[in-house]
Amino acid sequence: MKNMKKIFFFLIIVMIFIISIIFFLKSNYKNNKTGNNKSIEEIESYILNIKTYKATLNVNIKNNRNENNYKIMQEVTNEYEKQVTIEPEEINGLEMIFKNGTLEIKNTELNLSKIYENYPNVSENNLFLTQFLQTYKNGEKQNRSIEVTDDNEIIMKIKTDKNKYDVTQVLYVNMKNLKPEKLEILDNNNNIKVYILYNEIEINI
Repeated sequence: MKNMKKIFFFLIIVMIFIISIIFFLKSNYKNNKTGNNKSIEEIESYILNIKTYKATLNVNIKNNRNENNYKIMQEVTNEYEKQVTIEPEEINGLEMIFKNGTLEIKNTELNLSKIYENYPNVSENNLFLTQFLQTYKNGEKQNRSIEVTDDNEIIMKIKTDKNKYDVTQVLYVNMKNLKPEKLEILDNNNNIKVYILYNEIEINI
C-alpha cells in the first residue's frame, strides 16, 4: 500500500512537472519568439521602421449606404507616396501622388490633371501602410498592443478614436517573413469599415 502511494505521488509530481514545462514553452513561444527567432520587441521595432514599400492590394470600403471594392497599387518612397487604381475598370489608371504637401491627381485616359497645394489630408490617408505605422507610433502605450497568435500571426492594434468610423486599426503580419498581410479599420461598433488585403508587397525598397 505504501509503495502504491509512493508511485501515485511520484506520478503526480511528474505530471505537474510536464504540464509546467509545456505551459512555459507555449508562453515563451507565443510572447517572446517567432519562427524567425526574433523577440516580440524586435518584431515591433522592425515593422515600425518600415519606411518605404511597393504593394498591390485589394481594398473594401463600407459605409452606411454601399460597399465598394478596389484593386490598387501603392508605392511609398522617401520622395513621394503614389497610389494607382487598377480596378474598377472605369477609373483604371487614376493616379494620386502625394509629395511635399501637395496632391496631384491625374489620368491620361480621362485627360485629367489636377494639383492641390497644401492639401490638408496628405498626412491622413489611412489606405497607406505608413500611415498606420505612424498612428501606432504616436499612440499612447495603453492604446496599442502587439501579440503573436496560436495561428502564427502577428497582430498590431491601435485605438485611434478619430471618429465613430475609425476607432480601431488592426494590422496582421506574417510571422515568418514579417510582411503585412491585411489591415482593418473598425468603427465604434467593432464593424470593419475598411479592409485591405496585401496581395504582393515589397518592403524597404
